[in-house]
Amino acid sequence: MQKKVNLVKSVSPFAVGAVLDVAGRVQKVVKRDGQCKLIIEPGNAFSFVVFADCTLDAETVKARKIRKGSPVSIRGKLQSYGARVVCLSDCRL
Repeated sequence: MQKKVNLVKSVSPFAVGAVLDVAGRVQKVVKRDGQCKLIIEPGNAFSFVVFADCTLDAETVKARKIRKGSPVSIRGKLQSYGARVVCLSDCRL
């Protein structure tokens, strides 16, 4: 089983901590306790979801009035990934 895990990690095109640029439409904006997270569907990958932690850029999200359906372009560090989900941290618009 350990060999299988190593194989998956070596085939992965991006390493955890890599900086990724994502462009797409916002599916949901979550604001709680001073945090701001965006759920984005990338324009070139349908049925794929990106969870972006935009806590550092929360004022920008509010000032630009980013809501469901808004087009966004975001850059963040790859935190984790799965079959159809990518989680980004330290995101900037």
